[in-house]
Amino acid sequence: MSDQNAIAHARTAVERILTALHVARVVCVDDTYGGGTSLEDVIAAATDLDADHLVNAVPELGENVPDDPDIRREKLRQIWGQMDEDTRSKRADAVLIATRRQDDDETDDLADASILGELIPEDNLVTISPSQWEEQKEKLLTPDGDQRTLFLFDRDFSEDGGDSDGGIKIIASLLARNDTENLICGLLTHTVTPENQSEQWDELSKAYSIPRDRFVVIPKLHLSRDPVLFAQTLKFVALCPDFTELKRKTKEIIADAAATAANRVDEMSIFDLDHIVFQVSAQEGLWEPDMLFRLHTLFHRLESRRLAHEGGELETIAAKLRAVSEIPTNCAAFTPPSNAWAIQRDELFESDVYINQNHLPLEAGDIFERVGASSSKRYILLAQPCDLMVRSNGKRHPELDRVPMAEVVCNEQTSHYSEELPYFGSSPAERWHVKLKLVHQVRVCILDLCVLNDDGVARLVVGGNAPANMRPAWNKRHAILSRLMGRIIRKADLCAPVANESTAVSQVKTAIASGMTSVLFDEALFKGTLAKVGGARTVTYDCRRIARASRARAFGLLMAYTGCLSRPAYDRVFTPTQVTGDQ
Repeated sequence: MSDQNAIAHARTAVERILTALHVARVVCVDDTYGGGTSLEDVIAAATDLDADHLVNAVPELGENVPDDPDIRREKLRQIWGQMDEDTRSKRADAVLIATRRQDDDETDDLADASILGELIPEDNLVTISPSQWEEQKEKLLTPDGDQRTLFLFDRDFSEDGGDSDGGIKIIASLLARNDTENLICGLLTHTVTPENQSEQWDELSKAYSIPRDRFVVIPKLHLSRDPVLFAQTLKFVALCPDFTELKRKTKEIIADAAATAANRVDEMSIFDLDHIVFQVSAQEGLWEPDMLFRLHTLFHRLESRRLAHEGGELETIAAKLRAVSEIPTNCAAFTPPSNAWAIQRDELFESDVYINQNHLPLEAGDIFERVGASSSKRYILLAQPCDLMVRSNGKRHPELDRVPMAEVVCNEQTSHYSEELPYFGSSPAERWHVKLKLVHQVRVCILDLCVLNDDGVARLVVGGNAPANMRPAWNKRHAILSRLMGRIIRKADLCAPVANESTAVSQVKTAIASGMTSVLFDEALFKGTLAKVGGARTVTYDCRRIARASRARAFGLLMAYTGCLSRPAYDRVFTPTQVTGDQ
């Protein structure tokens, strides 16, 4: 996009945003406006331009622009004297803008002031110095009907004999007044960069006790790097008031719906509560409070939906926000910082801390990793959810021996038989996939051990007590697992040395016992160890539960896995170039 096209695009966006904000006047206070632009400023900028850009900025130079700098300067002085004041101002702005758009300087106040003048319609823009502001501020602050005023302040007024933080201090004082409801204030400064804009905005809001949605922090670099970034920041300001109102109204609906849902739970008869909360939970091996929360969630969703559509207030606010949000201000050069990726990850994955410390039962979508070994491979559980359910007697129906786990890999080339696991990992740069053809059948009892420990590691103290906050069904499961591991340990103990045996026999038994332990405890993916501390025997596997995919995502992966299993396998075709089916 050319310089003029970029400015024209940004200007259109700015005009639409100012209209949406009902802003009739933009007042810019900057010490740059104290002296104006001199001919020498223009000549200094023109020496850095090539002939084509200079002719576009000053067409009076004609097609033959002198290459010699001294002759070029002299010609500029000559034609400058022939221009009227208005033309000089326009040509000066054009030269400064063209130069600014090509240089890499961090600071050029004169050029940035010229670019700002191109973005805001001339009839709406008032430019004054800090000293002029002190003389005219009461007049400029006088309300103009329903129209609003946007005030843009430079931060550093030291060039005009003022405070280096003069601009932000004025903004704080203005917004503390009782007669400035229709004002929108902005800090247009070089002391904030595009990279730290969001952080500086927050810090200045807190340091000067200014509501964040009442003022905007705009890096001056936006003007020269890509003017549409200036429009983008203004758009966020335009969105803030209505977005604040949308959040306020939504919070009211959530609170009212929560109260209604709680009342509906209270109104349930003891017969329904006993049947749904306790009897159904006992049959399925569920924790009773979970069923109570399920009821509350149901009632809350129904009431929230009703209140959200009642009266059309939310839709009215959303329509206003939509009209502003749709104004195009996208810029490939810079993307505002966002927490969207992390928020999306929180929706799609439950953390290991939550699922492990609360000893949540095994579910489809649970993700495990190998620990304490050179390999750090990860796997996701793809068993049918009902088959994984531990019932009230601590058993599954039917009792499972092994369950399928697919490998989860990062940044490997995708294949036809893999499914992406978006938003997994620690950063958007990572690309995780579930390899549906790399599936292992793992003993489910090993995975069950992960449920028993706060850190998610597959570990069991045989004969020990279950954790205090374990679900009733899993208390019984703990006892079953303890008996199972006890039987395996007794098999391993058959070859253990005993008293009064010869050294040779003891050595042979020790060697056999070591191998026997591996045979009894190890399996394809995870290795088990047996330790004895005091009188307690502890079995530990190099397996840890690290996350859980959302139910919808887990079901999707399970369906993809079954689809992979049921793919057709045709006979190999005779021709060498055509390949069909699963080759």
